[in-house]
Amino acid sequence: MIISKEEIMVLLNEFALKGINEITVEYPLFQLPLFTLNLHNFKVDNLVNPANMDSVRRKYAKGEFLRKELPDYYDLLDSFLSAALMDFDNQDEIEEEFKILRESIKNKKVYIKPVFLGIDTNIAYYRIVSRRLGREFEYVISQIVVDEIDARIHTKYTGRMLYHFENLPFHHIIHEFANGSVKESRKAKNAMNEIYYIFDVLDSLRTGESTETRDKEIRDREIARQYREFAENVGGEIVLLTADKDMVFHAQAKGLSSIYYKLPHRISVEHVDPINLPNLFYDLITNFGVVRVNNFIILGEWRGKEVDDYLNERVKLYSVDESTAKEIRICRGVRDEL
Repeated sequence: MIISKEEIMVLLNEFALKGINEITVEYPLFQLPLFTLNLHNFKVDNLVNPANMDSVRRKYAKGEFLRKELPDYYDLLDSFLSAALMDFDNQDEIEEEFKILRESIKNKKVYIKPVFLGIDTNIAYYRIVSRRLGREFEYVISQIVVDEIDARIHTKYTGRMLYHFENLPFHHIIHEFANGSVKESRKAKNAMNEIYYIFDVLDSLRTGESTETRDKEIRDREIARQYREFAENVGGEIVLLTADKDMVFHAQAKGLSSIYYKLPHRISVEHVDPINLPNLFYDLITNFGVVRVNNFIILGEWRGKEVDDYLNERVKLYSVDESTAKEIRICRGVRDEL
């Protein structure tokens, strides 16, 4: 059954109605619990230890393909971060910089020209605009940023690739991945949804041209240059958002202000906002490919997945009982009437 990410909450409600107040989220291909979630107070507990996850991963990641393809601890961390359920390491500094930026824009203390936020590629991957900032600012995106994400949407699973999963637990699920996107491509498609949001929902601007260079540092300098030229052309100011410390220096070299997001190395979360849970589950299922929530197996890739499924951030319940399917259909009917 194909469901929207919001409909995952129906599953959680079903557990709660049955008196199941704690769920276990697991990566079935490792038979490894990732964390538990209390449905009463939304406390996250029993987070997998990175060393333990790395040990299990080494057991199964035999060969170059699986070492690249199987999820690791940082894929879990990225899921909490992109779902806006976890702070960046310098969160206080970020909030202080945005406070100053808002005051400066409002009172014309620093920025007397129109202010645009430009984003680095990593900002799209962490869904910072759609899930943390929203409509408060005006945005512009470098064409090179769009190209960098698009270039990572390139590989689909072949039969030979899927054969590598044969020695993993629950490997029979993997047949659903036939012709689906590999991990890097799935994550890039999620980042591209952020780009679509910024362009289509926020009606933001695009600047610059594509580049042929594959050198990351040269591309980063080109991104900064494109934002500098945009600012000059429109008579505005650019504040660059980035999670790359080197990009801060490239921005400074072009006379741009920047706000730096320092990435954490460990998951630090106790209670989560239930409003953001659909984002967490969607990103987790996207990054891992398949996740088990108690007795439900949920897929991020499946046979026949369409472009519309990616754009609308849908997942697939691998097997679902009729009672749960009925509840989902009832909720859809109520939603459609609103």
